[in-house]
Amino acid sequence: MMPPVRRVVTGQTSEGKHTFTHVEAVEPLDMGGDAKWYPVWGWERLPTLPHCPTGAYEPRSVFPASGGMRVNMVSFPAGFGTDKAPESPVPPAERFLKLAAAQSTGGEFDHDVGMHSTDSVDLGFIFSGELTLIQGDGSETTIRAGDVLVQNGAIHAWENRGDQPCMACFVVMGADRNAAA
Repeated sequence: MMPPVRRVVTGQTSEGKHTFTHVEAVEPLDMGGDAKWYPVWGWERLPTLPHCPTGAYEPRSVFPASGGMRVNMVSFPAGFGTDKAPESPVPPAERFLKLAAAQSTGGEFDHDVGMHSTDSVDLGFIFSGELTLIQGDGSETTIRAGDVLVQNGAIHAWENRGDQPCMACFVVMGADRNAAA
């Protein structure tokens, strides 16, 4: 069982008070295939400091436009993306699909084989388990707990070939893509 995910956010008021603005559970959304997406935080553009966010966090999209940022936790079950995937995987939540479609991030998608890219630089932190990352040229490597990934907009796919779930955090920063690339 994966641990609960909490959102812990701090801020500084215009009066100079330093405080916690959010300490709360983050409810996951089904991504399909029993994978879970936890929308932790994000901006359409980085704030000016001091900054003291108020109100509930409502994600506007899974992927940000250029200059935006998202922090997402993702739980990949054992067998995710492989032929070991569950016989009747949980379909994606309607809300997740709407958020995934809310911001066009460019890139490429081949849903039949799970290969995709987005117009973003993604920092990935593996907290538990392992994932095999497959690049568009067919090369692959397995990333494990303690590994840090920098994904520079390249086409890729994820597989959890292990027998344990994998919990990862992704900091996704929207980037411009050169049209000639």
